[in-house]
Amino acid sequence: MDPQKLPRRAGVRQPQLPLVTRLFVVSAGALAIWLSMTALGTVVWGEETPLERHLANALWVFVLACLLVILARLFLDRRTVETLGLIRGRTALRDLLYGALTFLVPAVMGLAVAMAAGWLQITIDATPSESVGALLLVIALVLAYEAVPEELVFRGYIHRNLTAAMAPWLAVLVQALLFTAFGTFLWVVTAGWGVFVERLMLFFGMGVVLGCIRHISGSLWAAIGFHLAFQVVMQAALGGRYLAVSVSNPQVFTIATAVVAFVAATALAGFMWRGEQNWTQPEPDAVPEAAWDG
Repeated sequence: MDPQKLPRRAGVRQPQLPLVTRLFVVSAGALAIWLSMTALGTVVWGEETPLERHLANALWVFVLACLLVILARLFLDRRTVETLGLIRGRTALRDLLYGALTFLVPAVMGLAVAMAAGWLQITIDATPSESVGALLLVIALVLAYEAVPEELVFRGYIHRNLTAAMAPWLAVLVQALLFTAFGTFLWVVTAGWGVFVERLMLFFGMGVVLGCIRHISGSLWAAIGFHLAFQVVMQAALGGRYLAVSVSNPQVFTIATAVVAFVAATALAGFMWRGEQNWTQPEPDAVPEAAWDG
């Protein structure tokens, strides 16, 4: 049920628009941001993808996606941005680290097994200082270009609005479907229909896992941490852009790291953030007028 259709309660600030309308505005806005980024990048750089283009893309997406969510939360939802799960202080850093560990712990274990069994060999053609510099660059780019803006839109704005209207398990599924449609569409536009099935499966699995981590932890930073760790590992090892890494079998690497982590992450998150979880009842997003007006 849309919270907009509930009886108005005195002293409780109501959203300006129905839930479906607000979700459409933010989803369409996000799609416009990413599509405009691609179009402008093509005009300036053509088919080339230098570091300057990557930096410009990251800045464009980060600034506009953050503005989109902030404005939608303040003026459409009439709520503060912090209520999207943006916890502050040391707890935010802890949740970011724990979120990264929900990917890294099972991924490292899977990778260790694959390498010990002789299924995989990895070589790095770079000095330690070059490797560290490349990793720091990839971390910064992933944070600005993917982890923060995508999580803010899908596991932040969309997830929080959905959990206010439906059971959290269903909210996780719905936001995962929206994330799948968003990501797959962008990939088909830029790379063609040949990537359709692969990206459909990737984005749906990723959306479900990230949604579960977001709900279990109660923190958007946890989802950002998982997203960051996943993309940094995959791009550093298989991207071939900023770090010279040779992986003998990319498919085995993907299974040993990403697939293993996707399977284990939710259970690991339940261990890290202990406590009774609500998966069946909507979680109201009511804010008293007095709290909003300060």
